[in-house]
Amino acid sequence: MANGNLEKMERVSTSASDADRLAQMGHVQELRRDFSIWSLGALCLCLMATWEALSTVVATALTTGGAPCLFWNLLISVICTVAIACSLGEIASIYPTAGGQYHWVAALSPPSTRAVASWFTGWINVGGQIVLTASAAFAAGLQLQSLIILNDDSYVPQRYQGMLFYWAVLLYATLMNIWGSRLLPTANLLAGILHIAGFFAILIVLAVMAPKNTAHFVFLETTNASGWSSEGVSWLVGLLSSVYPLLGYDAACHLAEEMPHASRNVPLAMVGSVSVNGLLGLGYCIMLLFSTGPLDELLGTKTGFPFMQIYYNTTQSAAGATVMSLILIIIAMIATVAGITSTSRTFWAFSRDKAVPFHDFFSYVNPRSQIPVRSILIVFFLQLLLGFIYLGNSTAFNAILSMAILGLYASYFIPIVYFLIHGRPKLQAHEFGVFRLSKPLGVVLNLLACAWLIVAMIFSTFPTAMPVTPQNMNYSSVVMVGWTFLGGLYYFVRGRKKFEVPVVDREARGF
Repeated sequence: MANGNLEKMERVSTSASDADRLAQMGHVQELRRDFSIWSLGALCLCLMATWEALSTVVATALTTGGAPCLFWNLLISVICTVAIACSLGEIASIYPTAGGQYHWVAALSPPSTRAVASWFTGWINVGGQIVLTASAAFAAGLQLQSLIILNDDSYVPQRYQGMLFYWAVLLYATLMNIWGSRLLPTANLLAGILHIAGFFAILIVLAVMAPKNTAHFVFLETTNASGWSSEGVSWLVGLLSSVYPLLGYDAACHLAEEMPHASRNVPLAMVGSVSVNGLLGLGYCIMLLFSTGPLDELLGTKTGFPFMQIYYNTTQSAAGATVMSLILIIIAMIATVAGITSTSRTFWAFSRDKAVPFHDFFSYVNPRSQIPVRSILIVFFLQLLLGFIYLGNSTAFNAILSMAILGLYASYFIPIVYFLIHGRPKLQAHEFGVFRLSKPLGVVLNLLACAWLIVAMIFSTFPTAMPVTPQNMNYSSVVMVGWTFLGGLYYFVRGRKKFEVPVVDREARGF
């Protein structure tokens, strides 16, 4: 009995501490703190879905530099992404709020740029999260459709059917976020187990049954089937194959108001999920590249997904390839659930600070469920509309999805730069959070993170193949400029008059 009372008192004390910290950053506690470090870490693991996402980009990597392009770029990407996660984690430990990046920029930037820098960071981050979640739902939907192709030679896929599959995944994820919200922590834990168990199951099947390429092919044999005259540029264009599978770990910071000890647990979830997924991704990458088989066969697969062809060639069975593929599809559906959770919290926080149209409506939190239902529904609705774009023009739809790297990476870059210039040199020791890097290590990781973000953003805008056609053109920069222009138009016409820039009580910030 005494132990039970002690645990209850500790939970109450933790809750009060987190609520007090949130109050010092200008907000009141409105959401339930249901997530633990384990359930939050599992959410980030499945949202990133690194080894699963690698399956879908292997063909692109093989045409823009060969197998070594994917492996070595992934290795570099993992190292640099850990640096980014550590950099963001240190800031999240100081300012653990659902707003994440835009709130950090507001706290770190000088008054002259505070409002505009904070608002645009939030706007870009919301856009990046929306399309990243849509890409997970789109992958799950089209892969479900491809399972029919794999098992039925007479089936002729239609674009509208792919859209319906995409909508079905989004609907499931939305219903889970609203009516299954109390199950999310447990569901994420189970999903994390499937994520790791599925990795080992597929790894063992490929190791035992798949015909193997040579080590020279995997690690050294470069090829350039992209059409770029420079092998170096072709290699760097292949960065997209290693960057995309490592997106989404900032979801932890957007759930900071839904877990205890957020100052400690949010950075641990971010850095831990990147580290674990990085190791899993590297292991799976090596085995997948050993098992690819002829490139022409992968590119010409009737399913549209080369990894399904690899699984089929390995098992020589449609049923075996279906079971293996279902693991990836289930994780993609779970990633959609996690993405809507994270994106809706960001949109809700942005609405709370009066940064979007109809902010009073979207900042509402259901008092019974303690979740931002309206923000969940608007995220669902916006992603639903993207389905019509896919129905009309798949190139335009893919262009919108390709904005995920630019949007998220820009939202990572801005707060790290402000922290380097205005945060680390000026903050007192007591103003840092629980997760604190030493000054020399912190500066090195911040600089490495910024350098990688710049390189990745630049080359993620390059087309993956030459000559450029309307179909293979990389429109990510166009979409990014368009999204930023729309946001800027709203901000300067109306938003800047309403936006309540997040503030931090520096006198009370001795966490």
